[in-house]
Amino acid sequence: MNKLTLIQSFSIFIQLLALLSFATSCDSDDRNEERDLIRVYSDANVSEPLDVFYVSVAGGDVKIYVKSDIDFEPIWEDSYSRPWIKVVDCSRVSGSNELKVLTLAVQPRSTSTSYYTRREGMLILSATDGDLNYNRIVPIRQGSVSRTGSNFSFLKYGSDDPRITGEEMSIDSWTVAQKNYGFTSTAIDGEYKTCCYGKNGYVRIGDEYGHSADIVSPLVADIRRDSLLMVTFNAVAYTDYATGQKDMNKILVSIMGGGVLRDDDGSMKTSIELEAPYYDFQDPNFPSSMWKGTHFLVFFESIPTNPISASTRISISVADAASSNRVFIDNFYVYRLDEKEEDYFTENNGSGADIIFGPISGDRDVTDEP
Repeated sequence: MNKLTLIQSFSIFIQLLALLSFATSCDSDDRNEERDLIRVYSDANVSEPLDVFYVSVAGGDVKIYVKSDIDFEPIWEDSYSRPWIKVVDCSRVSGSNELKVLTLAVQPRSTSTSYYTRREGMLILSATDGDLNYNRIVPIRQGSVSRTGSNFSFLKYGSDDPRITGEEMSIDSWTVAQKNYGFTSTAIDGEYKTCCYGKNGYVRIGDEYGHSADIVSPLVADIRRDSLLMVTFNAVAYTDYATGQKDMNKILVSIMGGGVLRDDDGSMKTSIELEAPYYDFQDPNFPSSMWKGTHFLVFFESIPTNPISASTRISISVADAASSNRVFIDNFYVYRLDEKEEDYFTENNGSGADIIFGPISGDRDVTDEP
């Protein structure tokens, strides 16, 4: 072998060593390998790690388990001025060298009304070893995705006292901006007008003459992708201040354009009848207290013979009555549900009065937080 061939062979050998060294270096810094250093679980006995963690809308102390072979510091971050989760404890699980349990103090989704719209934050598990630049980020979610709905804060007609009448505005005469929210109402049989009225931050269906009336949720094309829906709203019936006479208080919550009642026993019903409570005008905090204990949850689902579609909408209505049938509606939302999230249907024992939040004081001015 001549001198040139020896030099070429040596050069090739050096290049191969460099490539082997580079490959080894890449393998040791493989991010996929690093991700396995910290894993998060919902329970100490669960084998499948979590990518997302869900917490109850009711709040309370929640435990989350972390398996790690490195030391880490838990940090909470969200977009709110007052964080809605706080890490209150991080301790090692007895008998384990790698498993720790974090205790999170979770604020309720709302303290004044039943409010289920999702909010999110991040639990950051940051490695404390200075030689290891690594963070494990776990998204934490509370609540569900709202397909449509409103707290009707865009309505400013007359007094917020339900007993004061004559200042309401028929939905037919709402401004263009107000109509653009997408809510509609069905005309009275044989007439061109509706009996749905905007008040100050909420709506009224029905009137002193007992005409039928409804309010119908906006059309949302993406709802066709959903198989489970939850409808939430406040409903309270009218009581006359002078005589104490109570209006009819039965309401019907219906799904139209596809879908059936989830509580159904096999008869594929598309509606459920409920009774709205009456406000207590003798309460010292009235009218701000009028929504206390007036919140309802109703569950619908898609089935092969009656699937939810892009035309699906929800109606809340009162029927024709021999006497007055005025009912006030607020915080009307339609949510898509995911089986990975909180099981509201089981927690609430099906459709009916909201027992998840309980009879908390209603606040019709709740803002639609991000």
